[in-house]
Amino acid sequence: MGITVGEALKLKGLDRAKLIAGERGIGRFIKRVSVIECPESPELFTEGDFFITAFFALKGDDDAQLSMIKALVEAECSGLCIIDMYLSDLSETVKRFADEARFPVMILPNDVPYAEIITNVMDAIIKSKDDIINEMNVDTLLAAGKTEREIIETAKKINASFKDKITAAFYENASLAAEDVLKKLKNSADFPECWSLLKYKKGVLTIMSFGNESKKSIDLRMEEFLKAAERTGGKYRLGIGNLHPALSQINLCIKEALLANDAARAMGDKNIVFYKDLGIYRLLMLLKNEPELKNYMNEIINPVEEYDRKYRTRLLDTVISYVENDGDISRTAEALFLHVNTIRYRIQKVREILHMEHLEGGFYEQISMAVKIHKLYK
Repeated sequence: MGITVGEALKLKGLDRAKLIAGERGIGRFIKRVSVIECPESPELFTEGDFFITAFFALKGDDDAQLSMIKALVEAECSGLCIIDMYLSDLSETVKRFADEARFPVMILPNDVPYAEIITNVMDAIIKSKDDIINEMNVDTLLAAGKTEREIIETAKKINASFKDKITAAFYENASLAAEDVLKKLKNSADFPECWSLLKYKKGVLTIMSFGNESKKSIDLRMEEFLKAAERTGGKYRLGIGNLHPALSQINLCIKEALLANDAARAMGDKNIVFYKDLGIYRLLMLLKNEPELKNYMNEIINPVEEYDRKYRTRLLDTVISYVENDGDISRTAEALFLHVNTIRYRIQKVREILHMEHLEGGFYEQISMAVKIHKLYK
């Protein structure tokens, strides 16, 4: 597919470019990069072409520049980078057309070599294709109905050096793009060749394999990885699957890492969540898309929310904190900076709203489950 113009503008060389028109088109994909200095036949332009030029042949000729950009737009090219050797800007007419056509045009200092731009963009395009292939391989692993042999063959396409013991981690960062996370992780630690760090969806999937290492050695390696993840900074979530004894179970550890990462949203302020520690969330995540689960939650949460709206109370917040503190009245009061009697009153009021005044253990069991489901949908 290539990379977008916006992504290219972050590469070394093009990161010095000034976008002068067509900002709304930076999502266009670059499939090929080339140089254009003399007027070319429009038949030579193809979709996704990104051109570099000094506009030597068209300097001082606004009409010719406009005609050239119109031809590029018509051919569905991705953008134009002008080296400021002969001009440092374009006319308002040309820029207005580029804006309306959502065609990115940028100016770059002439001390940036053409070769640097071409090499860096093409390298990024090749890497992007590798990322797409790896993502497709991961999706293949996650698909149902695969034999052990098919799973191992697909895994080896991702990394021929994978060893038998296997686990996975999935990382997402609210303030960093996956590409930036990948760079930071790779620069932060030394990863063995039997590990793979891949862009996947909006995050980074790390597949870690081990041979005959001791448990202590594996734990140390995992600790190094967790420290590397922490050093990326920002608000992140990291889900980690179980360690499985065979490469044929790579699909299981990837699923576990993805589920643990997704569950981290519902588990408060935890940055790192291990699949083995999910408890009831292991089942709830699997049922997340089932309508019965949401219906169960609504039967308990909706009446409390409706009461809060009607009487401007904070009963739902209290119930959530009550569950987060394992039903401990004193800890809930401390967490909400309220008196314990206030918490008791509010919990009793919730019992009345839900007609559960006479339930004991069953009351906490039901609201605990409803609160956990509620967090999944937030």
